[in-house]
Amino acid sequence: MWLLTLTMLAGLPLVSSTAMAQTSGASPTVGTLQGTVRAAVTDVPLPYAVIAIPALAIERFSGPNGTFLLGNVPVGSHEVVIRRLGFVPDRRTVTITTAQTTVLDVRLTQVPVRLSSMLVRSAEPCRSPGLPDSARFPEVAQLVGLLRENADRYRLLVKQYPFAYVQTRATGQLIDRGLIIQHVDSIRVSGASSVQYRPGNVVRRDRSGGRDEYRMHLPTLLDLSDAAFLRNHCFHYAGASTHDDETWFRLDVRASERLSSPDVHGAFFLDSATAQLRRMELEMSRPGRLPSTLRTIRAVQVTTQFLEIAPGVSLIDNVCAVNWIKGRGPLAQHAAELQQVLVYAFSAPPPDILPQGQRATPPWRRGVSVPRTALSCVPPDDGS
Repeated sequence: MWLLTLTMLAGLPLVSSTAMAQTSGASPTVGTLQGTVRAAVTDVPLPYAVIAIPALAIERFSGPNGTFLLGNVPVGSHEVVIRRLGFVPDRRTVTITTAQTTVLDVRLTQVPVRLSSMLVRSAEPCRSPGLPDSARFPEVAQLVGLLRENADRYRLLVKQYPFAYVQTRATGQLIDRGLIIQHVDSIRVSGASSVQYRPGNVVRRDRSGGRDEYRMHLPTLLDLSDAAFLRNHCFHYAGASTHDDETWFRLDVRASERLSSPDVHGAFFLDSATAQLRRMELEMSRPGRLPSTLRTIRAVQVTTQFLEIAPGVSLIDNVCAVNWIKGRGPLAQHAAELQQVLVYAFSAPPPDILPQGQRATPPWRRGVSVPRTALSCVPPDDGS
């Protein structure tokens, strides 16, 4: 039986820090911009805010205490945009003067996401893909904006603070009583992905390394703000749920009906208090359009969960994936894969973040059975 191998592309730390530019010996046609980002109501410093001058392609993170310093900024008037996940962006014009320090203290207002009166709709075909109309569906547009802000923060992170992680993988067969592990290995993965999402082309044949197999290239967080992904999916609010002491908003994403080949549907869970992405559930669209060698597969489901390593700083913790075959009943065997991050490491860590961290090694070994109740990608009513 052909196994559709899943390519897990990048971890998702949402972290930030201050990048201090050197100003000594600066040209007389530049100046410095410095300041602090705080919450408007509480006056609490906001770490990990993004300070950007779009016209100059400048982006920096604020530090752990909310302060920032941008050196060597050309003199003149510039639009400065300050963003923080879960807060309304601040846009203003700032004038930089020669060899002087301009002070900019900003207070951001928290995003007032009010979804209690929103209609929760069941999944429906996506016939009009694209970003939701902010006038007709303001709350849904807000959630999509928060999801994209998660992506923008990650993009800046991998640019300024490269990282990698080591993960252990267990593959095997999911049967009636659980996952029987057949193989375990470990790999090192870079935080920056070199594979880009292509609409309707998430399943690709790979003949490299002397192997001939199909891979499902899952969209990364970066892809969620990519224009191609946004143009080819529909978005709607699917309700709120409580997890421990948090309330999560669920944003459902459906692949466009005009994509005739497999793509992905998704469910993204955002913490209502911080707007951080906590969980991601992906499902293959149009499995009936898979290549003939994969036609025994009726569905593919992948669940990704995240770990917070510091306030406002999250990365991938574990992944669970199942290739559901068409056969059902106690004798059915479904190819499955588990992934667990063991070690993550920054080549140059942000301030107040440890350069590396370690997770407990799961007790996976060949022949061991993992109960179905411990698998996040196996619904209680999967019907297998």
